[in-house]
Amino acid sequence: MTDKYWFSSGGLIDIQSINVNPNTSAKVQALCYFPGNNIQMRFVDITGDEYLAWGNDDNYLIALVGHKLGLGIRVKPIDMANEPDRTEVVPFEYQPAKLPIPQIITDDNRSVHNEADIQKIQTLQEQLDEQKKKLEQITTLLFKNGAL
Repeated sequence: MTDKYWFSSGGLIDIQSINVNPNTSAKVQALCYFPGNNIQMRFVDITGDEYLAWGNDDNYLIALVGHKLGLGIRVKPIDMANEPDRTEVVPFEYQPAKLPIPQIITDDNRSVHNEADIQKIQTLQEQLDEQKKKLEQITTLLFKNGAL
């Protein structure tokens, strides 16, 4: 996601990063341009049913972040060069009561729910834990021998 996303309030967001805790939550960092030239870096937590409803639908995430920041519904400029104030509503609006929870797709290589990626992360963590144990043993031996 590298574009700026406009909202009905006249504000827009520029998603800077998304930190995901797989199957649990995400933290979105967004540069927000609020009406009145008020620019702020904001962090939005996505948890629980909101996280589950996201699946891998970026439109949902963008609309949810805008909603949580009080920017209204998402719109898109029709022609920024010739008509910068004319917009049309994007056919997606955050409506928590009406959104079905999408099926989580685990075979999509781009998905944060990819089982292969989760397994790789777990393997790396196990390797780090083993390295930590070895480092602790070496440090203990060095202390015993008076080298440290």
